[in-house]
Amino acid sequence: MFSKAATGYSQSLGSIFCGSYMKTLLTIILTFIFFNSNGQSSVSFVFYDACVGKVVELPYKLWNGQTDSTIQISSGQSIQLEPGYYQVQLDIIWNEMYSGLWFDIYFNNEPTEIDTLFLQTPRFFGPTYLHAPPEEFKHYCCDELCNGKIEEIDNNGVTRFKGRFRNGQPIGNLKYYSSNGELTRTEVYVKGQLERIK
Repeated sequence: MFSKAATGYSQSLGSIFCGSYMKTLLTIILTFIFFNSNGQSSVSFVFYDACVGKVVELPYKLWNGQTDSTIQISSGQSIQLEPGYYQVQLDIIWNEMYSGLWFDIYFNNEPTEIDTLFLQTPRFFGPTYLHAPPEEFKHYCCDELCNGKIEEIDNNGVTRFKGRFRNGQPIGNLKYYSSNGELTRTEVYVKGQLERIK
């Protein structure tokens, strides 16, 4: 009878210990998962191409300002981001010419979203080979050289770009605006060459 009671006691103690151990282990695992995903949101970037008038999915690079690292993102891929500063970098090859576009992103902790980035009509293209002369770098408005005054307004009625061109060369300043109409970048050109960005 003593051994039966002792056996019953050890089984109860074992199940209590095992239950307590499992609860502790489960708490640790859940805490680990929470802290690893806390502050992150899922986002997918797509692009509204003003030249074709529709949203397109393109591969791009994402530079993380906190870690100074860049990753390649596939078309339509969703990624986890923590709040902070990022830069979306998009490479476009057209008619054997290259254009690099970038978008500054200040990401806050919002729920899962698809963020649409605006590809304005005027785009700066240059040859794909090294040491090309400056006169081969020009702004194209879709399929032809930019000419005259250009003010681009998106589907929401917000000004996204203002500038003047002659034969693909900027005259004065080119101004870029965010989706809420705030001036985000001004490129200052002198004799068709980029002098500075403010």
